[in-house]
Amino acid sequence: MEIVMQRKGRNRMFLLFSATVFILFSLPLYSLIRFALGDDTFSYIPLIPLVSAYLFWEKRKEIFSGRDEWYPIGGALIAGAIILYIYGAIQAGRLSENTHLTVMSLSLVACWIGGVLFFYGPGTWRAGAFPLVFLIFMIPIPGMILDPIVSMLQRGSAEVSYGLFRMIGVPVYRDGFLFNLPGLTIEVAKQCSGIRSSLSLLLISIITGHIFLKRGWSKGILCFSVVPITIFKNGVRIVSLSLLAAYVDRRIFESELHRSGGIIIFGLALLLFGGVFWAVKKAERRKTSNAAS
Repeated sequence: MEIVMQRKGRNRMFLLFSATVFILFSLPLYSLIRFALGDDTFSYIPLIPLVSAYLFWEKRKEIFSGRDEWYPIGGALIAGAIILYIYGAIQAGRLSENTHLTVMSLSLVACWIGGVLFFYGPGTWRAGAFPLVFLIFMIPIPGMILDPIVSMLQRGSAEVSYGLFRMIGVPVYRDGFLFNLPGLTIEVAKQCSGIRSSLSLLLISIITGHIFLKRGWSKGILCFSVVPITIFKNGVRIVSLSLLAAYVDRRIFESELHRSGGIIIFGLALLLFGGVFWAVKKAERRKTSNAAS
């Protein structure tokens, strides 16, 4: 009975803490959602807390079944998050919008994770680690990290596109990111990197691995497969649109197919991803069966 009363009291304090955090971060949260909805790269951000909340709710009995005491490390994490919040508030006028939201979002995620640790202890943290850590994807990727990723995808897409042109026998002259086709010159720009679809596919791979796979190596392979799948998908899209423009209608790059046709090619990426998942799942089962025998 005493344990139940202590747990109820702890739950009330955690709810009060969560409400305080929500009020404190209400303006940064509003700015983050507005920023994400206006930027195709980060349009997934509003979905992250919803997915995390669902996964947390699904495991709520396991997560809150522990009897750990207060955990001071959680308090230290909360203190660090508050310092970061103060820094972000002071530097708001000097930081770019992306950087400022990165700082404030990191502070929010760290504060809430710290609250779970402080009020419920390491046992609850271990049980609910995935939905808690998944909240990190609420944080906009800063430019110093995002730009090299975009450049890598851009270079990879150009290489694959050139290889596909050569493979199907289309006469092409390449100069870096510029491709000269019969009567047409195209550029594999940064907008062709597919960063948005690659981030979406990465999130899908992380959730899929968490739910359906058991081994760390299999989850890692599934996540790393996102890069070659994205690059190949980009190459197919670039080559398809270029061929249509060169041999059918040059206005294709101004059409709805160019602006919104990416969803069709994303279907190809999902098919490839499904194939990788099937192979990894099969390999995982085989290793489990061999280990059991």
